[in-house]
Amino acid sequence: MIPAEETPLRVSTASDPGKGAKHNEDRYRLEAFSLGENNEGAAMFAIVADGLGVHRAGEVAAELAVETIARRVAQSDASQPTGILQAAIIQASQAILARSESRREWKGMGSTCLCAWLVADRLYTAGVGNSRLYLLRGRLLQQLNVPQHSAREQLSVSKPKSKRFRKEAEEDPQRGYLGSKTPVEVDLRLVVKPGDEGRRAIRNQGLRLLPDDRLLLCTDGLGDALEPHEILEILGSRELENVALDLVQFALEKGTPNNMTAVVIALPPGRPPLLAQPLNWRRALASTFVVALLVLFGLFAWWLWQGQLNPMRSPTPTAINTLTPLSTNTPE
Repeated sequence: MIPAEETPLRVSTASDPGKGAKHNEDRYRLEAFSLGENNEGAAMFAIVADGLGVHRAGEVAAELAVETIARRVAQSDASQPTGILQAAIIQASQAILARSESRREWKGMGSTCLCAWLVADRLYTAGVGNSRLYLLRGRLLQQLNVPQHSAREQLSVSKPKSKRFRKEAEEDPQRGYLGSKTPVEVDLRLVVKPGDEGRRAIRNQGLRLLPDDRLLLCTDGLGDALEPHEILEILGSRELENVALDLVQFALEKGTPNNMTAVVIALPPGRPPLLAQPLNWRRALASTFVVALLVLFGLFAWWLWQGQLNPMRSPTPTAINTLTPLSTNTPE
């Protein structure tokens, strides 16, 4: 992929530490690309990360997650989006774990992450943790991912846990986050309709987006503060330039104390050339063959029509003027 300065997609972003919070441990990034030197298509990568840890270690983890994943995506050719995202997230988790062991104040730090990668008009997503991805299409708002919680958060839920689970959570409280000692499990599910689970949800990767669709990536501070109908009302009625800030401001008015980040991506009203579906050579070949047949059929019909206007006939004799020699006088 080639970094691009312009993109047909429009974006809106906002981030805030929350009511009474001292600092913001959320991080996000948006990057636009061209899929080839001749503008064969456009791509955009978006990521939000929510860090956790003491003494600002959460900021370090979130920044490292964003940096590592975005760099791996930028260096790719976008040929296998889900595989690239999965490898990038695993690499980021390992980098955070290694960094956390380098300084005492960073020990135990971790981060969530949620990625949305638009390749032409197709959506691919991957994540770890409890950030959320929403799609607004018309007046319908749908959550496309399934937020996951760390082992420590699951222990705080009233539902009883097994002794084995509690032991694992105590040994690795960041399990379920980037930076965990336990190999991180990247969630590739993309929920298109109720009941999508497991492999069925993973097969939804590459969801085709439509003109005027809006995507919202947000950390749990915003997702927990706002009800779906509140997100729908703001996301669907505000100007794009202000919609992310309006979401954050409304959450602040409700008194949320958590860090929160909103990233909104809007598709243009039509499907411009930069968002055209990548060329399918089989389909292109079939279309060319059909066009050629139509042209040949048209030429044949024209030939028949010309023949009816000018039927073949025997040639009609015509007089040919010839020069007659001048008569000469013969001597008597």
